[in-house]
Amino acid sequence: MKKPSALSRCLVTISEISNLGNTDSKFLNRYKNVSEQWIVIGESITPIDCYIEYFLSQMFSNEKSKCVITCKSYTISFTMQLHRIEVSYYFDQSPKQLLALARQYKENGVKMFPKHPLFAHRYFSCAAKCLLSCAPLESLDSAVEGVETIREMQTLLDTLYLNISACLIKQNRYEEVLDVLAPIEQQENPSEKAVYRKALAHFHLKQFQHAITTLCQIDYSNNKDCIALYRRVESTRQEEDVKYNNMVKKMFG
Repeated sequence: MKKPSALSRCLVTISEISNLGNTDSKFLNRYKNVSEQWIVIGESITPIDCYIEYFLSQMFSNEKSKCVITCKSYTISFTMQLHRIEVSYYFDQSPKQLLALARQYKENGVKMFPKHPLFAHRYFSCAAKCLLSCAPLESLDSAVEGVETIREMQTLLDTLYLNISACLIKQNRYEEVLDVLAPIEQQENPSEKAVYRKALAHFHLKQFQHAITTLCQIDYSNNKDCIALYRRVESTRQEEDVKYNNMVKKMFG
């Protein structure tokens, strides 16, 4: 008996669907036309299909399960049977294959980010995991993998850190934003987006001087968002100073 891995291809039968309505789901709507279908783990771009992938990841081969997904105003139920699993693993993939997979995950995350940032976060993290499985990237043999492939892997990884930071900001997880964007402190020319998001995280954590120091890593005067953030930091810092001074006066006269 085996379970699907993160890169598995699964042959399933889905039946007895109730209360689907107009729900956006490729897997459940496809059931109307086919009795069996292949589901590739990591290809979903709707929340319902992501949950179906999660169910599959918990199932054994030949297992049949009753599945229930509770949404805000309705509940979907269906029966799913896992007939066959074609398994592959990250460590079986070459750097070029992992780069292609990371691109796919990243694009899925981009599609889901506007409406479903939590699911987008999952895809961006999976994409980063693909690339980090080859880390350190600078140690890859350029004669074997190609200079352009290695350069593209590093560029994509930097972009994914930005994508992940955007998802974390939406979740108010500012400490984690600082962890994800920590490498920009050692970069000579960090991107404006990275600087802005790191400074924004410092601001929300009331680390005002750190926010200013971060913004000063670039010429923020050419970036409208950075200028607005700088002014917001300074204004809030002054307000906090006034509050603190008033509190001290009340305490000690």
